[in-house]
Amino acid sequence: MGGFVKISSRKLNVSAVAAVLMLVVLIAAAAPASAQLVLTSADGKQSIKLGILGQFALQTLDTANGQETTKDLFIRRARVIGQVKWGDDLSLFFDTDSPNLGKGNPDGSKNNADLFLQDFVVTYTVAKEFQLDGGLILLAQDYNHNSSAASLLTVDYGAYTFNETTATTSRTGRDYGVQARGYLFDDHLEYRVGAFQGFRGIDSKNDFRYAGRLAFYVVGPETGLFYRGTSLGKLQTLSIAGSFDTQKDYSNYGFDVFFEQPVNGGDGLTAQFDYNWLNGKAFLPAIAKQKIWLGEVGYYFHTLKLQPFFQYNSEKFDVAGHVDEDRFFGGLAYYLQGHNSNIKVQFGRLEPKGGVKRNQFNVQYQVFAF
Repeated sequence: MGGFVKISSRKLNVSAVAAVLMLVVLIAAAAPASAQLVLTSADGKQSIKLGILGQFALQTLDTANGQETTKDLFIRRARVIGQVKWGDDLSLFFDTDSPNLGKGNPDGSKNNADLFLQDFVVTYTVAKEFQLDGGLILLAQDYNHNSSAASLLTVDYGAYTFNETTATTSRTGRDYGVQARGYLFDDHLEYRVGAFQGFRGIDSKNDFRYAGRLAFYVVGPETGLFYRGTSLGKLQTLSIAGSFDTQKDYSNYGFDVFFEQPVNGGDGLTAQFDYNWLNGKAFLPAIAKQKIWLGEVGYYFHTLKLQPFFQYNSEKFDVAGHVDEDRFFGGLAYYLQGHNSNIKVQFGRLEPKGGVKRNQFNVQYQVFAF
């Protein structure tokens, strides 16, 4: 850990950082207050709500040999978000995305990814104890996996949170299917269980993918489709959960704990721990047998609107031919207007076992309204 913040001016590219920080401050100063667009029918039974999520980023990262540094100014996320409601029992949530727009590719070009559908979930609510979700759904293999990108504690998700995505032909943790979801015993117990497409194979002959989750809320249940990363000292929660994700021989079993506690009349402590066991076996050989950990903690100072944070990631393989790795990230967030307008600065250290240790630096400005 001694080299965690030892970053030379060449690797950090101080001039680029200073320019981006100045730009971010100017953008933030001009950012509008929290707002959302809501259209409601005359009888009040139908409504449409629209919003946006924009994340503008600077990233520098040492190359694999440690001799050079990649430098990027890009749009991390550009989303249009919407929710439609028909009465109290039927709703639709959707959003689009164009991730890493403008980020450099290894061949020297820039990523000009098209806008695509990120989430599309229709929910029919029989009662809070039984709801049916169908569409393109973000699975909940662990707490971080199902968290909203707009309220993350750190700059981004864990480094290995979506390790199953490519092999299962998912879209950043999302898959097509249907799930039952409900909240029992005064919302202290949450369940999710569903069937999804998974990897279809030739002629789409494979069995479906099955996933589920059981969460116990000691206090402060979360009853939305997505979890929050941090409430900035506003809410109290303690949840303990387990999950499964399987298709034929592939399996991903998870365990997680999430804790939030308001402190000192407006401050807040946030902590999270996620642990997953993955094994694709012969069905999905791209997922080698492995264990991944994520731990993060942050403390929000409400009078300063500042939140220092730390995140630890670990990927350990149980088979030969793969390199174990740890990643450490620490940083500071300044919340001008909560999650609606904020700046995060983050330093990182990537440490593959027996390999070249690398530094990473991120600055990210977020605007969010929904």
